[in-house]
Amino acid sequence: MNKIPIILVVEDDFTSRTVLTSMLRQEGFETLAASTIQDARQMMEQKSFDMAIMDVNLPDGNGLELCRWLKNESPRREVPALFISSDATIQTKLAGFDAGAVDYITKPFNRAEVLARVRMHLRLFQAYQSMLELQAIKLAQLANAQRAMLPQPESLPEAQFHAFYQPLQEAGGDFYQVLPIGRRIHDYIIADVCGHDVGTAMTTAALQALIRQNGSVLYAPNEILKNINQVVRGFMAEGQYVTLMHARLNRQTNRLVLTGAGHPPAILQKMDGAFELLWLEGDVVGAFDNPDFGTVEQAVRPGDRLFLYSDALIECGASDWRAGADRVIAHLKQLPRASLADTILEIIQFRLKSGGAADDITLIGTEV
Repeated sequence: MNKIPIILVVEDDFTSRTVLTSMLRQEGFETLAASTIQDARQMMEQKSFDMAIMDVNLPDGNGLELCRWLKNESPRREVPALFISSDATIQTKLAGFDAGAVDYITKPFNRAEVLARVRMHLRLFQAYQSMLELQAIKLAQLANAQRAMLPQPESLPEAQFHAFYQPLQEAGGDFYQVLPIGRRIHDYIIADVCGHDVGTAMTTAALQALIRQNGSVLYAPNEILKNINQVVRGFMAEGQYVTLMHARLNRQTNRLVLTGAGHPPAILQKMDGAFELLWLEGDVVGAFDNPDFGTVEQAVRPGDRLFLYSDALIECGASDWRAGADRVIAHLKQLPRASLADTILEIIQFRLKSGGAADDITLIGTEV
């Protein structure tokens, strides 16, 4: 059974209030009634309703301000508001629309006209709500698909990694990937697509597919990023780009090749307790036809750990990326060496204690 719409009538004139509520009830609607702004605000905060019909002139204030409060501050700010008033001046009508009302009817009102406009705006409101619900379902499906693309440590035990992923919204712009590309050779990638909307999430999914397709010993990391850049230039929106860090770890030769595309520096925790900040300058992916990506190659030893992360991990309370990364390193230096999974958790807890995240947070760590 469909829910019966509830309409809140805010009218100080007893006769007008009685006529409106009676008329609406006769047509099958449920009603709430208030005669003052104080009573109306209390109902708007405590009751559920689907439309507000209000007068402009009320005994304890202006209905325009009530409407403005409803649309900007109340828990039911999304419901349509409609004015019925004896003030027929164009200035007041325009002020009513400016306050957030969807319609303005002048007194004396016509029963058929009021009912027609009420039904029309309720249908539009229901259609809008249905659209939002459908978008939420699609976004949840996209978020689930995104998470399904992220590899889990138990599925690649030989890659010796752990990760943390927390999108700001249901579907995020961050992602990570771990690819086995040869005997004891793995690629570890972390990326951040600028933006936080459905379009960004779609770009994220496409990028993950591209990275998996290009992950191969046939291509050096720098070549992989160039291949991806060439493709994404064709479908990314104007002004959209990706920061990315690509790490290729060869556990046969104990060599690390790190390639950066405008991304925060990697942190290398050595087995002897020393730390190194691996900062790479390089163009972002998707912004230029012929980008230059920064690359460094260095030796690593068994027990060394590499951490890749998104910028939200180090931006809280820090003036720049380097300062934020230094804070994380300083914290890790105070801790006894623990398992990789526990270290990942400790870094995230340290970050969250500094304040809430205003962006996606992603962290991936691997041990040589």
